[in-house]
Amino acid sequence: MHALLPEPRRRFHERGWAGALWRSSRQWLGHPLPAPPSPAGEPMERIFSGHGIDVQVHRIEAGHAAIARASQRLGLQALLPADSALKPVVRVPWVGYIYDFQHRHLPQYFTPDESASRDRRFRSTLSRASSVIVNARDVAADIERFCPGHAARVFPLPFGAAPSAHWFALDSGAMRSRYGIAGAYFIISSQFWKHKDHLTAFRAYAEVAKDHPGLTLVCTGSTEDHRDPAYFPGLLQSLASLGISERVRILGLIPKDDQIALLKDAVAVIQPTRFEGGPGGGAVYDAVALGVPSILSDIPVNLEIAEERVSYFPAGDAATLADRMRAALATPHVRPSAQHLVESGQKRRRLCGSTLLESIEFARRQQRHRA
Repeated sequence: MHALLPEPRRRFHERGWAGALWRSSRQWLGHPLPAPPSPAGEPMERIFSGHGIDVQVHRIEAGHAAIARASQRLGLQALLPADSALKPVVRVPWVGYIYDFQHRHLPQYFTPDESASRDRRFRSTLSRASSVIVNARDVAADIERFCPGHAARVFPLPFGAAPSAHWFALDSGAMRSRYGIAGAYFIISSQFWKHKDHLTAFRAYAEVAKDHPGLTLVCTGSTEDHRDPAYFPGLLQSLASLGISERVRILGLIPKDDQIALLKDAVAVIQPTRFEGGPGGGAVYDAVALGVPSILSDIPVNLEIAEERVSYFPAGDAATLADRMRAALATPHVRPSAQHLVESGQKRRRLCGSTLLESIEFARRQQRHRA
């Protein structure tokens, strides 16, 4: 396998004083800043090596022509995932990828231009790709709802949670000491965006904490949201009003291994989100991989997870979430062995891999037919 990492040249708005002026002007006018560039090569290489698979990483120039040259030079048989339609200059069969329709479900978080751009990109992918992969059956249903009559075949990927080998060696005790976390704790690992609904979890924790004086709620994830800069400060005010400011530990964005080490020792992961593009989001994916209990909102995409140690509560219902938290505290839980977790992860991965291979073979067959 080969990973192609396009590295675009720095654009005008990324350079020196001109870039600073451009960014300040955008913020002053209330316009969102562009998305950050793709991950650099070294972090991606660490990700691939952590799973023990043979992946060669290639840094290439940005653009379809560079992708075409690299594909020919490396003799690639297929390309995926393409989150926008590839131009005809790329002659290798390719599989499209559509992440989610958040702009349709939560339009208040997008400008009209952003929503229109996403719609154009998705329709282009669905019209030009033979096969398209999505992270959930719920996303596939949204495609039929919002983009009916498309030409592509859509392949929902099975839930493929699996642990990285080095996770088992991470020292949870040392990490708890580093961050000053003592006693039992629940953990939430997601960005502090409004639709993640931390407030419901805070209200539930405030009720549970009354009978558990040593219990802590740990939160990891970025506290910034350019769409609503006042949201996180408002959450802090809510913590003060609930009287739990000193008992909720907001760590912000921390290294992935630190987050995994803390997750391993948690009573359970809480995921109160109102919207996700894939079942459970990243934190629940990791929790299932490690056999850590999870308590999830019952939005349709989350209900696609058919795993042990996963329970649900009605989205936005703090009282029921509190009941689920009390049940988790009262239930003795023996974590599965590393061998069991690895074997379970391999089974999930094989199912997911089979679907990926099916999507690739479908794209290749369609290209042969067109030829």
